[in-house]
Parts: sequence; C-alpha cells; structure tokens
Amino acid sequence: MSAEKWELGEAIRAARMRRGLTQEALAELLDITPIHLKNLESARRKPSVPLLFMMMELLDFSVDALVFPQRGEADVIHTAGLTEEEREAVERLVDVMRRRD
Repeated sequence: MSAEKWELGEAIRAARMRRGLTQEALAELLDITPIHLKNLESARRKPSVPLLFMMMELLDFSVDALVFPQRGEADVIHTAGLTEEEREAVERLVDVMRRRD
C-alpha cells in the first residue's frame, strides 16, 4: 500500500473525527455505505474525485498537505466566512508582506 493512499485515508478519518461524526453518519451524508467509507479510511479503496470534493466540503479539510507535503499548515490561510472584499484585502496584505522578504 502506498504512503499516499494511507495518508489520504488517515486524513479522511481525522477530519471525520474532528467533526464528531461516526462512520455511519458521514456515510449517510455522502450517500455511500459505511463499509465503503471504512475501506476509504483504511486505504483499501480510493475515493472518486466527486466524492473527495464532497468530503472536503463536508469535513472542511484540504488535500493540499498530501499533494504538497513541503508546505506546512502554517502556509495556509483560511478565509472561509470572509466577504470577497475581505479576501481580496488579505491577498493584498500577503503580497505586500512577501515583497518585504
């Protein structure tokens, strides 16, 4: 089993647990069987892209850390709940701060 598959399964499981959901509850929200979710979390199966996007939205997690392991959580700025104007302001601030280095 590849490390990437295992890490994805672990990320799904950890995000589900942070949300306080059982496998059965999350499976119902995703419209899949609990067995299918168990297989995803144990890395026996890989989720389809649409299913992965549903999980990311429901569980508020990103696969960035799995795809780009050199980036740390510290490199992520969460902008959920901000208006478009506020997000643009944050982007401008980050751009200015990067130029200082």
